[in-house]
Amino acid sequence: MGVAAKKKKTSTPSGSSAGGLVLLLAAVIACASFFGGIRYQQAQSARPVAATAPRGLPIDRPVRPAPARFPADTCLPDTKEMLASGPIDFATFSPGRDLMRFDDPRVWFESDHVAGHEEDDHTVHRCVEEPLRRLVTLMGQRQARLKVFDGYRPMGVHLTKSLHREGRAIDIASDELSLEDLAKLCWAAGFDWVFFENSARGGAHVHASVRRPQAATPDRPVTAAPATNSATMDNAE
Repeated sequence: MGVAAKKKKTSTPSGSSAGGLVLLLAAVIACASFFGGIRYQQAQSARPVAATAPRGLPIDRPVRPAPARFPADTCLPDTKEMLASGPIDFATFSPGRDLMRFDDPRVWFESDHVAGHEEDDHTVHRCVEEPLRRLVTLMGQRQARLKVFDGYRPMGVHLTKSLHREGRAIDIASDELSLEDLAKLCWAAGFDWVFFENSARGGAHVHASVRRPQAATPDRPVTAAPATNSATMDNAE
């Protein structure tokens, strides 16, 4: 007598079940993307922005928060100096109109203490005055003294397109503050580009620069610079 073989019945997902799995998977992916986007936006909002610092505010308080960290050989904003502080432009730069002498008894200037120093470190562009006075005041609140090693320097060690040649950059340090803390304060004080330079050739210092007033800031290529008689030691723009 033959025995009929029993076939095992296998089940396959119906069309509606498969569609439900696809929708569930899509929902999971959408949630992951949504929360990932939130984390990205939070991380970006925590970064300092590259916008020009506000002007005309009281000098006894910061114009923006200081970063939590400022490691050596980094800058804020994280871009080229020319993009943050604007390019040098000798065609529109007038030393007699644009430069000023910055005096403050709380500040140590190298040119006042080093015999034969060829430049006057008190000389800066007028647009440097406000963030520089704010920096001096904020440092005074910490019982710290600013030391200025370079301001306006039309000749010498800097690049031909360096903002030192317009007086819009300064090289500074402090005996009472670490260079990292000084760089943080420079950013809080309103400088438009701050670089914690840890150069073996030029010596560790903070380089800070500013934009020209908006009405006078040309967004144009760098023009020809005066002749220089020395190799550069400054890797800032």
